[in-house]
Amino acid sequence: MRIGRGLGPAAVWPAIIVAGVGAYLLAMALSKAAVSAPRPRLIIDNASVGADLQTLAEETWLQFLGAFPAQKGCMGDVRLEAGRQLGSRAVYAPETATVTVHVPGTPAMLKSALVHEWAHHLEFQCAEQQTMRPAFLAAQTLPADTPWRPAGASAAMPTGQWAAIPSEQFAEAAIELVLGHRPLPTKASYSRAALRVVENWANDP
Repeated sequence: MRIGRGLGPAAVWPAIIVAGVGAYLLAMALSKAAVSAPRPRLIIDNASVGADLQTLAEETWLQFLGAFPAQKGCMGDVRLEAGRQLGSRAVYAPETATVTVHVPGTPAMLKSALVHEWAHHLEFQCAEQQTMRPAFLAAQTLPADTPWRPAGASAAMPTGQWAAIPSEQFAEAAIELVLGHRPLPTKASYSRAALRVVENWANDP
């Protein structure tokens, strides 16, 4: 008996067939899991959100999901409320995964605000988003130790300080990724390289 003897054709083909069948079954299982995974929902608060805003929000939500296909499994549901007494265009409450937008507003303002806050939703719901941050900071030519969102940061802070926060720059880049442009540009700027970082992560985390 020779140790290390090569397998003959009669032994090789069954092994190949078994491996092929195994790969096929694995692919089918993954495909079935992807199909059966529930799509994140936009949950509308009918008491505060009017029919026109609901239609606009649902259409924009579908665009958002289409722009972030790799994150559908982690982003989870998000709630939408409307308010007339907000101090900003919109706010996101991570503890309840709720976006509240100021109304009334133009379609451009509302779309921008929704996508911006949904980008913050991704930050809190998708842990993988943190793996994208070093590349985003580098693309923005910011030091690697720059805080993503400083403690105590809020929409009430001066515009210049708000615009310098990487988290806000990311959310603004998400607007262009989803809508194709920024209908209402803000002082939170981002580079083309940073936008590509977000796009690459959106498609392959």
